[in-house]
Amino acid sequence: MALLAESLVEEWLNRKSFFTIRGVKHGVHEVDLLGIRRETNGTVEGWHVEVQASFRPVGYIAKLTNDIAGEGDNRRAKTSAKARTPEEVEACAREWVRGKFLTDDKKRVRNALWPGVTWSYHLVHAVVRAESELTAFRGLGVECHPFTAILSELLQRAKGGFSGSAGGDIAEIVGYYNAHSSSAGGAHPIDAGVDRPGRPL
Repeated sequence: MALLAESLVEEWLNRKSFFTIRGVKHGVHEVDLLGIRRETNGTVEGWHVEVQASFRPVGYIAKLTNDIAGEGDNRRAKTSAKARTPEEVEACAREWVRGKFLTDDKKRVRNALWPGVTWSYHLVHAVVRAESELTAFRGLGVECHPFTAILSELLQRAKGGFSGSAGGDIAEIVGYYNAHSSSAGGAHPIDAGVDRPGRPL
């Protein structure tokens, strides 16, 4: 699921005229997507994009920090689904943002690929457990994009962009389904008269 979601996000970036690279490794870690594009004024814009595509989330996006998780018999799992206080949400979000975007390793990776670019930070998310976590990310300078918004944009093929990833094929399939489902009055294509072996029309 994660790879499919990343492919669609990469397609979305390509259609926005970004040149992209996906899955950049650095040690045991990975950057989901990096994209650059030249603006009309000649400057180069860089996006570092992380994708979290959970549709039935149990826990939070950010893991618990070591301090909050605690020690000994009372230690909580870092992926604990237990409700967090606003202060815990903020602290864990800060550590997540640091780990995903701000470590020296991440900076070296970005600078090695495209030196001199000023980067902005982005999170594409599906369903989240707590809206307060997204609020914390935004407060730390991360722009949050709902996955539904990306899919909606992919269904509207705009002029001027280009298709450059495997996600383009997936987007075409989704667009085909959407168009035919809509033309059938919102019914599922099968129920709208599309044949299926063993099912009478």
